Amino acid sequence: MVTLRIPKFLLNLMISIRAVLLTLILLELGARIWLNHFASPEDYIRYALYTDIDPSAFRWTGHHYLNYYPSPNYHKDGTVHNSLGYRGDEFSIEKPAGVFRIVALGGSTVYTEKVKDNTQTFTAQLESILRRQYGYTNIQVINAGVPGYTSWESLINLEFRVLDLQPDLIIIYQNTNDVTARLVDPQAYRGDNSGYRKQWSAPPVPWWEHSTLLRIVGRRQDWSEQIRLRDMVEAPTTINRSGGDPYAALQQNKPVYFERNLRNMIAVARENGVAVMLATWAYAPGFDDYADRDYYQQAFAEQNDIIRHLGQTHHVPVFDFAAQMPQDKRYWADGRHVNEAGARLKAELFAAFIDQAGLISASPQPSAGP
Repeated sequence: MVTLRIPKFLLNLMISIRAVLLTLILLELGARIWLNHFASPEDYIRYALYTDIDPSAFRWTGHHYLNYYPSPNYHKDGTVHNSLGYRGDEFSIEKPAGVFRIVALGGSTVYTEKVKDNTQTFTAQLESILRRQYGYTNIQVINAGVPGYTSWESLINLEFRVLDLQPDLIIIYQNTNDVTARLVDPQAYRGDNSGYRKQWSAPPVPWWEHSTLLRIVGRRQDWSEQIRLRDMVEAPTTINRSGGDPYAALQQNKPVYFERNLRNMIAVARENGVAVMLATWAYAPGFDDYADRDYYQQAFAEQNDIIRHLGQTHHVPVFDFAAQMPQDKRYWADGRHVNEAGARLKAELFAAFIDQAGLISASPQPSAGP
């Protein structure tokens, strides 16, 4: 019988490979045990697969008309959504008798993204100031702002959610997200916003992220990151994903839909007996974010001019907030979002305008069903 002898170098190689594989298996098991049993909640959110995280941990939930909206009953670090999916305390859909209800519509700057404490948001402070400083004890201010919302989502939000709240006055504070919505392939720029938005859906998981070990290493090294809101809703035809010249995109993609959406919001509100207030949009340069880019600033100004024009042509009061809000960094968390001090000042300025313009009626509209 012939005995097959394995060369020593090949035997050593096989032993080494087996040792490496065993080490990787042990590391993978260790990574899974750490992530599922010992990681902090923050680390778990950072390193876990999106599909493994409890949906209640996410601030946003898919919506059949709006694409997404604030997850009802979400709470973290002072940021709370009520059971209806609005940032703030619980309130009834039906407006209580004698209450004058204001609803603020917009994106993250209405939501007050950079302020964690619900009591310090722009809308919460606006209600407090109107009550304490101006004596409107029957006032209620509801925050219908949602980070990322463009005028498309705000129009739908008004039609299908906010009108059910029987508001007496809506504040429309919109601008920057509609600039971003224009930064798409000009051939994809359409009235349905499909060039910027895709239906709420998670992107596919890369094969290597099914390994907990590789996923943790990749995210620690910033080779990958946890799924974000824009991964769920941003279309592949955006400049951000497909490339392209933002200057050329803004030049070709005129803000015609921004104007149309605001005009339609005014019409919908008035048809339902709701007063409307517009406000120009403020920002602060010097934070090295996209608010510093000249093409964004040009578009901010262009769309603020549209807001002023709509106020004149549709006889809607316009608060020129952009002209009054200081760009001093002590009020800003970044180029677009205010901090707590900024939210307070913003609320004070809005409250003064609302009072001076006589927008709060002594006799609010009576509650009425749909």
